[in-house]
Amino acid sequence: MRYEYNLQQPNFTVENIDILNVSRAKNYKHSYRNGRVKHGFIYTVHGTMCDTFFLGEAEEPIYVHAGELIFIPKNSSYYGTYLEENTEIRIVQFDLSEGELPSYLSKPQKIRLPNAGELINAFFNPVDNRTFAPPFYYLSCFYRLLWQIDESYSKIPVKYKKLQAALSEISERYAENEKIEYYAELCGMSEVNFRRLFREYTGQSPVDYRNELRLNHARIKLQSGEYNVSEAAVTSGFSNLSFFIRLYKKKYGHTPKKE
Repeated sequence: MRYEYNLQQPNFTVENIDILNVSRAKNYKHSYRNGRVKHGFIYTVHGTMCDTFFLGEAEEPIYVHAGELIFIPKNSSYYGTYLEENTEIRIVQFDLSEGELPSYLSKPQKIRLPNAGELINAFFNPVDNRTFAPPFYYLSCFYRLLWQIDESYSKIPVKYKKLQAALSEISERYAENEKIEYYAELCGMSEVNFRRLFREYTGQSPVDYRNELRLNHARIKLQSGEYNVSEAAVTSGFSNLSFFIRLYKKKYGHTPKKE
């Protein structure tokens, strides 16, 4: 018996992929006031970046901490500042020869992917210890990245779409101690319904979800060697050091000092 399938194709074609690894001193600035020349995924390896985008008369800053990924479309007008000493970023940028990107990549934004570091680092660590891999290797890395992003954006059931505003806010400002009422208002929900739906979708309370993000970021900071335990805790949103250590040990099986 013969089976034949018509596979869905993307409606765009990627070309001119290039990768850059950049490390700068604290307060170093760069500017794309005339617009970025390529689409770009930018992953912060160490430190913190702040990219401020021109949106008509307004300016909108996006802070990107270690372990976070941002997408900036071609022609975006903005300027950026490296906020910590030896901030290191990895850039994967590209053009389109035809078609257009999905609507969810139409504006500058953080991309929430738990394995963002792995996906970006693959571009910089070719197989078989080669300095440069064959072109198809980079294409495979790129389309794997897009596939993971597409999965992330498409897998949220309609029932939970209303949580998107809170999920984005917690992801981008995980160190802020906002009340649950604030997140509920962002979603246009009562606090009771928000808590119920949030736990139903994530399996965690909003506070536990936020603490897990904080722990992930604290661990990245500790592993960078640029933060001591207190600094990693405070910059990740933990004001109580003993509480931080207790949560850290529960999640990772050892204290922060052993990173």
